Amino acid sequence: MDGVPFSCCNTFSPRPCIQQQITNNSAHFNYEHQTEQLNLWMKGCRQALLEYYNHIMQSIGLTVLITWLFELSVLTGVRFLQTSLENVLRQGDPNCESDGWLLENSFIETARINLNIIKNLGKCNQIDTANNGDPNINCSLHLKGTLWARQCAPEGNT
Repeated sequence: MDGVPFSCCNTFSPRPCIQQQITNNSAHFNYEHQTEQLNLWMKGCRQALLEYYNHIMQSIGLTVLITWLFELSVLTGVRFLQTSLENVLRQGDPNCESDGWLLENSFIETARINLNIIKNLGKCNQIDTANNGDPNINCSLHLKGTLWARQCAPEGNT
């Protein structure tokens, strides 16, 4: 077999990729495979492609990191501006100086408050079972016409 896949072609080569009949000098114009540097990767297809795509991913990663850091600095500045303007409104004098801050409380207290908010997100639609353990213990089903109705005894009556 005297050919390689297209992925083995050197993308920086000025000559069109010769991937079929690599060792046949007469199959290609002005070509000598022993003296001419081939337009194929010399270190192997897989390694060359890994290096090529790794370079692309590193440049993309660096761009994303720089963009994220810029957005973080803008967000920090806007937070300082927001809290300092709130202080100006509280003081009532638009010409006075005011302080700005990132967090109203310490980092630990802010994290604890936010964690409690996240914990309580799913609790708004839960049934309170603290009194008797089962919310259906004092309930029974009755047929009313063609529909079943659930009837529960008032709390305190068992």
